[in-house]
Amino acid sequence: MADERDLRGTERSDSGPPGSGYRGALGLDDPGLLQDQITEVTMRAIEAEGLQDLQPVDRGGYGVVLRAKDRLTGNRRAVKVALAPEGADGAGERLAERMQIFRRECRILDAKELPAGIAPRFYGAREPQGSQAFLIQEWIDGQKLSDWLNANATLPMLKREQVCRAIFATYARLHASNLMHRDVSLGNIMITANTVRLIDFGGAGRAAAGYVSLNTMSRVPATQAFCSGPVWRGERKASLADEVHAVAKVCFTVLTGELAASYSTTAERRGVMKRAGCGRDLMGLLLPRMEDPPLQLAMQSMVQEI
Repeated sequence: MADERDLRGTERSDSGPPGSGYRGALGLDDPGLLQDQITEVTMRAIEAEGLQDLQPVDRGGYGVVLRAKDRLTGNRRAVKVALAPEGADGAGERLAERMQIFRRECRILDAKELPAGIAPRFYGAREPQGSQAFLIQEWIDGQKLSDWLNANATLPMLKREQVCRAIFATYARLHASNLMHRDVSLGNIMITANTVRLIDFGGAGRAAAGYVSLNTMSRVPATQAFCSGPVWRGERKASLADEVHAVAKVCFTVLTGELAASYSTTAERRGVMKRAGCGRDLMGLLLPRMEDPPLQLAMQSMVQEI
């Protein structure tokens, strides 16, 4: 736990489920639009795992996220259901890619080296015959960082700096276990009452020195605004240094409300941070890490399949 103080900035800022800021764009104002994509056989298979009150609340990288309640304990759970891709062109190949992401997420969530309290707790996965595959995980009571920023537009700089330090501390714990998230974005970082959690581990992997072949691990969706140039252009696989680069850019947005990618030089970014009132120590931490990491540094810890 990075800090015992409330990270959310308000007494109860998580007024909706994670992803609530995108309800209109995702069709979540009409949950039936997502519910219709899940077959009755799948819903029965999920209920057979002891879950009830299934409600679609978000759209993930490879499917739909349901909120559910454990029938015995009453605890809430998140259920991620893998969906077949829309459209006929290359559907088989795209489905295979989605299932690769689904199974990778299951492996990483179940990995013994994954530090406790970073990712959602894993309760198992199923690929029943005739049903859509799904995994069951802990429901994290909080907000996606994107929604948190929308809800706290006037938050004082000290609180923003506190959140940035908590984000860095969370990724530092993950990296200390030789693991990489590989999908750093405002939508994959959760702000809870007193800590930062990470979600969507379908692209995660293990760091390995000099593991340079681009063919040894598939590319995963990334957010261009936070991705380093060489990784976005497909010139090399992601590394721990590239992930720290992305985290620094996310923190720039938390502190300033702007995207680091909108500014081409360190001097311009420094000016934006100064005008926002950022502390000198955080500026010293973030600014050099927003430069693209050199290949020599990246080769010390490139991602490989877990």
